[in-house]
Amino acid sequence: MRRYLFIFPVLCAVALFSGCQSKVLQMLFEPQEFYNYAVTEGVTCTAPEMIDGDEKTRGYAAGRWIHLNLPTQKAIHRITIRGTNITSFMIYEKLEGEGRWHPIQQVQNNESPVVQMRVSGVVTDALRIYISGTTEDEKMRGEFDPMHGRVVSRVRLGRAFVHEIEVYGLVSKEASPEEHTNETLDF
Repeated sequence: MRRYLFIFPVLCAVALFSGCQSKVLQMLFEPQEFYNYAVTEGVTCTAPEMIDGDEKTRGYAAGRWIHLNLPTQKAIHRITIRGTNITSFMIYEKLEGEGRWHPIQQVQNNESPVVQMRVSGVVTDALRIYISGTTEDEKMRGEFDPMHGRVVSRVRLGRAFVHEIEVYGLVSKEASPEEHTNETLDF
C-alpha cells in the first residue's frame, strides 16, 4: 500500500515537469477568476437590454421565455439575474443535438430582485428560462374544469422583465478580455 502512495506523487511530478500543458493542468495551477460571458461579443438574448452590462436598462421577456445564446460552448459555474419581477422560473441548458434541453435550476417563490445561482456540470452554448410567475401576475376568477372535475384557478402572467443576466465561468487571470471570447477554458 505504501508503494502505491509513493507512486502517485511521482507520476504527478513527472506529468508536471514533462511539459504537459493540458487545460486541466492549467485550471489546477493557474489563478482563475469569474468572467461574465453574457457581455462578450457574439452573445444574443431575447432582449439585448438584458445582457448590455448596464443595470439601468430593462429588457422584457418574449411571453414566458428568455433565450440566451453564446457563440461557443462554455463551462458555466454561476448565473445571476438582476433587477427582476420574476418569482418562479426554470433554467434549461441546451444539449448536443437538435431541440434537446435539460433543466439545471428551478426557483420558486422568489421575493428578491437579485437571484444568484451556482450550477455545476453545465457546458453549453445556450440557456433558456421558462417563466412561471411574476410579481405582476393577475389572479382570475376560477372556472369549473370538467377534465379535473373541480374549480381551477387561472392566472394571467404579468410582463416579465430583467435588468441584467450574468453568466459566469472561470478564466485564467492572465488572459485579456479579448481572449475570453476565443481561448478561455472551453470544454
